[in-house]
Amino acid sequence: MYVPGFGEASPEKKAAKNLHDFFTYIAVRIVTAQLESYSPEAYEDLMEFLSRHSLNDGDKFCAALMRESPRHKGLAMRILEVRSSYCKNDFEWDNLKRLSVTIVEESNIRLMRDYVVETSPATESEK
Repeated sequence: MYVPGFGEASPEKKAAKNLHDFFTYIAVRIVTAQLESYSPEAYEDLMEFLSRHSLNDGDKFCAALMRESPRHKGLAMRILEVRSSYCKNDFEWDNLKRLSVTIVEESNIRLMRDYVVETSPATESEK
């Protein structure tokens, strides 16, 4: 199906970029959980950094973390490693497709049903 108006990137490319940023978020969650149990000082460093920097752009976040200090660079490298591993080995790609299709179909049905109920005149017996 032709999708007009995306110019710089296909819908799949845009979705991949969003997933890329989401994988960074997941990697940060994994690393913070690991650090909390075995390296409280590194955990505090990462949490403090997180309070000052947005995770909306995963690469921008990691680049800033690398440049914060040598200690933070190690945290950034760990996040990059976890992000890559999660994407390659743990993310359930087939499940993503199945869930996406299901959510779209259920949403379409709900919206159409709500519209019909809203716009159809109710008879006296239905009230």
